[in-house]
Amino acid sequence: MKQTSLIAAALTLGLGINAHAATFAYISSPGDGLISQYRLDQNNGALDLVEQYNAGDQVNPMAITPDGKVLFAALRVKPFQVQGFSIDPKSGHLTPLSKAPLAESMAYLSTDREGRYLLGASYGADTLSVQAIDSAHQPSSEILTYKTGLHAHSVRTDPSNRFVYAGNLGTDKVLQYRLDHKTGALTPIGSGFVKVTENTGPRHLAFSPDGKYLYVVGEMSGTVTAFSINDSTGALTEIGVANGIPERLKLAHGEVRDARNNDLKDDPTPRIWAADLRISPNGKLLLMSERTSSSVSAFAVDPSTGELKFLDNYPVQEQQPRNIAFSPDGQWLLVTGEKSDKVGTYAVSDDGALKRVGEAASGKGALWIEVLQTSAN
Repeated sequence: MKQTSLIAAALTLGLGINAHAATFAYISSPGDGLISQYRLDQNNGALDLVEQYNAGDQVNPMAITPDGKVLFAALRVKPFQVQGFSIDPKSGHLTPLSKAPLAESMAYLSTDREGRYLLGASYGADTLSVQAIDSAHQPSSEILTYKTGLHAHSVRTDPSNRFVYAGNLGTDKVLQYRLDHKTGALTPIGSGFVKVTENTGPRHLAFSPDGKYLYVVGEMSGTVTAFSINDSTGALTEIGVANGIPERLKLAHGEVRDARNNDLKDDPTPRIWAADLRISPNGKLLLMSERTSSSVSAFAVDPSTGELKFLDNYPVQEQQPRNIAFSPDGQWLLVTGEKSDKVGTYAVSDDGALKRVGEAASGKGALWIEVLQTSAN
């Protein structure tokens, strides 16, 4: 009888926690140095702006620790540094917590799956970095750096937390490393990279939930390349490529961009300029943002084989969409536009179709999105 009562109490507690769960989104806007906090209604996709924090000039990539307690945000002006904010578990409120130097101006920021290391990718300095995070969530001032080929654009650990992969846009390579859990050191796997088709421009990464497959978006090609991950060695093997740019968009192949020609002002040709890549929580849907056409492309994922199938491309109201992010249940998609004054919420159907259901004011040049589900009253 006592055991039955305990089980019933545990179930009641679990239902209570789920009933009071809150979903927050944090979006950086380098144009005004703000991090905007939003609350997402999981029932209808409504988005409400809660608060805005002055994070600092050119605040850009962000990362939330696996325990959901701290948000890290990188500033892309000298002296390059990362700001840490504690996250209130009920309100989602951010409170300044820490500061630490960064090796370079970072285009991408992440933590390993245990929250012990902060990883960065510098597009302009062609560098990856790793620095330890202590028990108080303070990143170390001692930084390991690794030179890459031209334009490192992302860096993430796989779900097993044994391997690290990076998109190296300017060399058409996906870099592969083994992570030393004791020191944070990165050791090349095999040659240290796999090549993709020339002029693809590997940019952002997404892993299948089971960690068997890696997907990489090509900024210049608008394709997604699928790789299998060797469970023992971490070595990547290409298993397929899916094109996310239908002919009706009338986009020419993209070009490598940097600070000198980011907007290709002297080139009036509409060109492919893919950006972010996100996989749904159930691992069956992959979404890719494309900036020139202000659209999102959807791919079906076969979880058993890792293979991709292009479904369709959908316009979004946010102009020049940079980052996209699923809600924790996969029902909603958040979209930022670098040239939009709104952040949009879209209902996501099983086939990837998008329907805009909510919006809220954004900061200037909004781009990076981090989503967190917390327990709240």
